[in-house]
Amino acid sequence: MGALVATSTARATIVERIVATVGERAILLSDLRRRAEPFMLQVQQSVPSGAQRSAAISQVYKAVLQKIVDEELMEKAASLAKVNITPTEIDEALKRVAQQNNLPVEKVLAEAERAGMPEAKYREELRRQLLEAKLLNVRLQGRIRITDEDLRAAYQKLEVEERGQLAVRVGVIVIRSAGHGAAEARKLADEAAARAQREDFASVARALSDDPSTRNNGGIMGKVAPSSLPPDFARAASTLAVGQVSPPFRSGGDFVILKVLERAPSNLPDFESAKRELGERVYMDKMAQARRSWLDNLRRQQHVDVRL
Repeated sequence: MGALVATSTARATIVERIVATVGERAILLSDLRRRAEPFMLQVQQSVPSGAQRSAAISQVYKAVLQKIVDEELMEKAASLAKVNITPTEIDEALKRVAQQNNLPVEKVLAEAERAGMPEAKYREELRRQLLEAKLLNVRLQGRIRITDEDLRAAYQKLEVEERGQLAVRVGVIVIRSAGHGAAEARKLADEAAARAQREDFASVARALSDDPSTRNNGGIMGKVAPSSLPPDFARAASTLAVGQVSPPFRSGGDFVILKVLERAPSNLPDFESAKRELGERVYMDKMAQARRSWLDNLRRQQHVDVRL
C-alpha cells in the first residue's frame, strides 16, 4: 500500500508541475494539457509519429502556454480597468459565428465538440476573445494611423508575393570573381549594371558576361516558374517590374545582374481599387503589432516566469 501511495504521489507531482507563473498565479502542466487538447487532436491526425510528431507537440505546448500567459496578463488588466464580458455578449458572439458560417448555433457547438472543445470550453474561449477585443478597443483603438505610404508598401508587398508565383523570362549577366578577383569583379559588375540600364541588355551580356551558357544568347533565359530559378535569382526577379534591371547581387562567389524581360499577367487589382482591402489588412497588422507591444509592456509590469 505504501508503494502505491508513493507512486500516486509521484505521478501527481509530475502532472501538477508549474510551467509558468504570472504574478502570484501559477499555471500548471495539467492546465496547459487541457488547453492544448484540441490542437493535440490535430497533431495526432496530421503529423507522422516519431521525431516529427514530438517536435510538433513541443511547438503546440509552447504556443498554447504563450497564449495562456497573455490571457492571464489581460485578465489582470481587465480587472484593473473594470472591463468584463456578460453571458449575453457571449450568446450574441456565438450567434454571429453561426451566421458567418451559415449554420445554426447547435451545429457550431457540435462542430466545436468534435474538434475537442465542448460547449463550456467553447464559450470560455469566446469570452476570452471578447475580453481581449474590448480591452484592445479601450487601450489601442484611435491610436492606429494608416498613411498612404503604409497602403503603398502593403500593395508592393503583395506585388512581390505574386511575382514569386508568376512565370518569368529574365536576362542575366554574370561576372565571375574567380576570373577577376573580388574587388575587380565588383567594379566590373557595377559598370555592367550601369550599361545595362542605358544600352541594349543582350548586347551588354554578349560583351561582358562570363557565363558561357547564356552569353551567346544575350543572357536571355527561357520563361520559367520562379521556383525553377536559383533562389537568389528568384528573390531578385520578384522585386523587379518588367523592363527593370537589378543592381548587382552576389550569387555564390559571382556577381549577377538581372533584367525581367517578360512575366505572366498579374491578377492583382490596381492600387486604387485595392485601397479598401489594403486598409483593412494594414489596420490588422498594425493592431497586431500594437497588441504585442502592449502585452510585452504588461509582462514588464508583472513577474512572468515561463518554465517550459
